[in-house]
Amino acid sequence: MRVTERQQVDSLINTIKKLRSDIFDRNEQIASGKRVNRPSDDPPAMERINQFRNVLQTTERRRLTVSEGVGRLNLSDSTLDTAGLTMQRAKELAIQMRNDTKSASERANAAKEVQQLILGMAGLANTQINGRFIFAGSQTQAEPYVLGTATGSAHSGNTGGATISATVATASALQPDLYQIRFTSGAQFDVVNATTNQTLSSGNAYTSGSTFSFDGLDVTITNGGGPPQTGDQFFVRVGYAYQGDSEAISLEIGDGRTVDSNVTGDQVFSGPTSDLFQNLQNFHQALVTNDADAISSAIATFDTSLSQVIDARADLGAKVNRLDTIKEGLDLLSLNTETLRSAYEDADFAKVASDLATLQTTLEASMATLTRQFETSLLNFLR
Repeated sequence: MRVTERQQVDSLINTIKKLRSDIFDRNEQIASGKRVNRPSDDPPAMERINQFRNVLQTTERRRLTVSEGVGRLNLSDSTLDTAGLTMQRAKELAIQMRNDTKSASERANAAKEVQQLILGMAGLANTQINGRFIFAGSQTQAEPYVLGTATGSAHSGNTGGATISATVATASALQPDLYQIRFTSGAQFDVVNATTNQTLSSGNAYTSGSTFSFDGLDVTITNGGGPPQTGDQFFVRVGYAYQGDSEAISLEIGDGRTVDSNVTGDQVFSGPTSDLFQNLQNFHQALVTNDADAISSAIATFDTSLSQVIDARADLGAKVNRLDTIKEGLDLLSLNTETLRSAYEDADFAKVASDLATLQTTLEASMATLTRQFETSLLNFLR
């Protein structure tokens, strides 16, 4: 079959176009660092690359989630470490203050420190990370412990038979304090903030069953086994109410697999076996009232509280260890997947550079051949 000069020229032109396209592809690979820049470059490879990218995105999301969980657990553990030291300090004070040689004044001074321990414990229980409360269960936007309870009690040394009840009237007006109602006679009483030692009101007329109010509280004293007597004392303690829940914060660590990443306040601060706030407040009241027996009894409650904190920390430690192991697995999966993705997608710079040099040489030769072909054709035409 005879090949015409026109066919030779067309073939050379097509070859040059193909060479220029290949050179463009190689330059693009060098600029992007990728062998496959679009599906048309290598459809099967692009499909695998997309699969690898999906795995990497899922793995990275889980890695970030696990890291957040580890951070929350580590902060929880650090916080509970401080809570344990707080209970240990309270126990040390109880051991010191139970001694019969301690005066009422010394115990009153110790009560001031215990009040600070109570406030400090509330701060620990309301610890936040990134604007979220770590001990509130799933209710991370709500402060887990707020003032919201009122408990009334009669002094064990009362000679009358009156009883007391207390309820919260205005939560926003509550103070984290202990109040003392002192009967100066069978018909009158004073109201004193025993925490700050400030008299709130004096010479109040007593009527059985009549409600009187102060600092967000409604209090009622009623003749029970008999009316109150001169010197009788009653107490009202404002306490902390748990606003969170018992729900776990679950982290997705795999398809259909989750792990818990928190401990709730009702598992450590207000339960399940010991209420740290109540134990500290009872101790505070015992110091204020100079009750040696109650001070001595507080020691055992602090031991129970410490055990509860230790158990919670052990649970946190186990969760951190598990998440650390999971994170290591995710890191390895990410590394292996990235290696596979790179094998399919990334360019081999040495090979691409060699191919580019070869293509450029071939293009120059083809251009030279095409030029000669045009010259020959032109001479034949002139003849």
